[in-house]
Amino acid sequence: MAKSAWYNEGYIAFDTETTGVNEQEDHILTACIIYYSSDHKELERKSWLINPGVEVPEEASSINGLTTEHVQEHGMNALEGIHEILLELSYNPTSPIVAYNGSYDITILYHNAKRLGLEPTKAFRAVFGDGFALNLIDGLTMHRKAYKKWRGRRNLSALCERYGIDLTDAHTAEADTDAAAKLTVAITDENPNLFGGDEETLAAMQAVWYAEQMEDLQAYLRKARNDDTIICNPEWPVRH
Repeated sequence: MAKSAWYNEGYIAFDTETTGVNEQEDHILTACIIYYSSDHKELERKSWLINPGVEVPEEASSINGLTTEHVQEHGMNALEGIHEILLELSYNPTSPIVAYNGSYDITILYHNAKRLGLEPTKAFRAVFGDGFALNLIDGLTMHRKAYKKWRGRRNLSALCERYGIDLTDAHTAEADTDAAAKLTVAITDENPNLFGGDEETLAAMQAVWYAEQMEDLQAYLRKARNDDTIICNPEWPVRH
């Protein structure tokens, strides 16, 4: 355990499952928020099943197991669900928000909320407004920084297997939320010199690291595909 770490006063983990990978156009189907103590004990969890009002593509269903029929029958109204998620995050705006590939989850939440007309609400402004304060702690960005020459897959399932973390129900929001929290703590404790600071410092550093990583990825993809028009957006933690 790092002597000084972002998790020393507790933290929140967050994950979503969605209709696809287009952050600006796709829809949140499920979300989970779990609260942890400083010694990594789960304190509380909240989850949402949302009916987005659109068909769930077969490709998404094959990954997360959620069908159009299921979300229509059991899911809550999208406006209500997304607003509740924003409210939950707004109650603890400076707490560390732990996720894996977390900029995706935060970005798709942002665009879902805007599309639903939630931009004027206090909850939206607290999470995404002026003085944006969410301290996103992203295990993927951290792993890329610590292990630049990693050989092998970096998805959540692969790294959980590498670190001995149980992920029995992969691609469900609740299982992925808990696994992402445990994995990010493990990466932190394995690299205390890199990640042992407070959450505000680490969140700020991740913005720099992420921009560097996207610059490297963009250069690689342009060369590999012989296409100089490829753009890897360096914005963090929200891609507008």
